[in-house]
Formats: sequence, structure tokens, C-alpha cells
Amino acid sequence: MLSLLMIIGIVGYFTIPTVTGWIIQAGGAGNFMRNMNQTAMKTGNIATAGAGAATGNIAGQLVKK
Repeated sequence: MLSLLMIIGIVGYFTIPTVTGWIIQAGGAGNFMRNMNQTAMKTGNIATAGAGAATGNIAGQLVKK
């Protein structure tokens, strides 16, 4: 009886990550994370563009004087 429970426990230990991956994939968490990454990248691009524009504006003002 004890060895049967140990075998069930070992099989469960190795199969839980696989089953969890299936559940997360079916639930759409992968799409959620993809959207979060895209939003973070867009935010970073906007911040970089703003910093570049500000730098270019300052450089233009310095050259203009």
C-alpha cells in the first residue's frame, strides 16, 4: 500500500508542471503576457522618442544661438 502511494506521488510530482502548463496555455495567460510585453515595449519606445526629441531640441537651440 505504501509503495503504491509513493508511485502515485512520484508520478504526480513529475506531471503537475506539464498539466499546469496546459491549463495556463488554455486559459490565455500566454496572450496576457504577450500583451503586457508589447505594452511595456511601446511605453519604452515612447519614452525613448520623447527623450530623443528633447535632446534634439536642446541641441538645436544651442546650435541656433
